Amino acid sequence: MKQYLKDHLLVRSIVAHKKIVSEGEAVNLVSIGYEEGTPLERVHQYNAFTIMTKLQFPKDEVLNISSKSRQYLDELAEKNLSVEETLQLLIDYRDRFANS
Repeated sequence: MKQYLKDHLLVRSIVAHKKIVSEGEAVNLVSIGYEEGTPLERVHQYNAFTIMTKLQFPKDEVLNISSKSRQYLDELAEKNLSVEETLQLLIDYRDRFANS
């Protein structure tokens, strides 16, 4: 867990993903490090891809924008969880997914 919390890109991606999911079209992309006019859906997909890749989810789950893992990531982003709680739940989910 500590190694993931030290990964600044991963942490920033989770924070940004939470803002994107919770605020939707109203999110200020510039405030989370993106250029003005960047398509929201593109940023959403990029953050999900980054998070899941860094956490070593199976490739087919990472690349499929409709995968259950991506849906779960969005569900977690809607909740008011800390980055550490979000990471732990994603790791647990990934491990359950790998063992099924």
